[in-house]
Amino acid sequence: MTYDFKRLLLKHDQWLEFDLGHPSIVTSLITKGRGDTFQDQWVTKYKVSFSNDTRLWVYYKDKSQIEPKEFSANNDRDSERIHFLNEPFFARFVRLHPTEWHNHVSMRAAILGCPHQGACFPGYFRVNSEAQCVENMAYKKQTWTNDRNRRQQPTVIGETKFRSARETNGDPSLAVDGLEDSLDWSKCATIDNYFVRKPVWMVDLGRITNVAGVMLRTWHGNNKSNNSTISSSVYRDYLANLDRYNVYVHYRPRRYRFNNANLCSFITRTDQALTSSSRIHFQCQRQLRGRFVYIEADGVTDRWNKLFTAVLCEVFVYEQ
Repeated sequence: MTYDFKRLLLKHDQWLEFDLGHPSIVTSLITKGRGDTFQDQWVTKYKVSFSNDTRLWVYYKDKSQIEPKEFSANNDRDSERIHFLNEPFFARFVRLHPTEWHNHVSMRAAILGCPHQGACFPGYFRVNSEAQCVENMAYKKQTWTNDRNRRQQPTVIGETKFRSARETNGDPSLAVDGLEDSLDWSKCATIDNYFVRKPVWMVDLGRITNVAGVMLRTWHGNNKSNNSTISSSVYRDYLANLDRYNVYVHYRPRRYRFNNANLCSFITRTDQALTSSSRIHFQCQRQLRGRFVYIEADGVTDRWNKLFTAVLCEVFVYEQ
């Protein structure tokens, strides 16, 4: 990796930052000079800091040392300099802070260590059993649904209809609370078409990013015996009338309508996963950039009773 500091005018507060994905043990650092030019430019000394959240940073120190350690770097453009740390540290983000350099602040660098092998930490997940842990961009973020704007709605004959009892459960934030141990209906977010034709659930990722895919952990009929509070009508509506999920990525919040340019992926009733798998993967067919991720549910059209409920137990969003 090459990084050029030439454009920075100040000597202090310059750094090269690495995002390791999941917090891991860092054991070694490698640096080289600038490689995309014939000019002699390299860093001769630097310090190291690390963090797990980019807010609190700790400078690396050797054992029993008070001041941050200053590492010796390079003497030319192409020679590789490696440092094996006396005190390996555990972090997700690592910064190299140049303190002295030759001609210009330019360097290439690499971080070596031990990738995380155990269970993923809160806020991380595996797309499949063989993959490394990646950040869940949706974890504990702000959520919204379009089917809860009105607690009551007038009917065509002037009466007032109220939402069904199932509406009292299923707060949208339950889909990003990080709790995966149980697939109990009461611990999942729910959306339905009682007031809207296509209910939508939204999460605000907090920043614009390239979304690569979405994982949905949902609830299915084989869990019914463990959820005695679920009425047979709600269970039947959910199992029989839910027909499709669409996943969209957008720059703007609280959208009701979408076009194909925002579509990440979809799954329909013809796919067995919709009604049989508790874990559904929506892999975006192309790179989609945005801040807000939407899950839109749709129902069958060939039944007299078209009411359905979509159950979102946990939503995971990962970056490109």
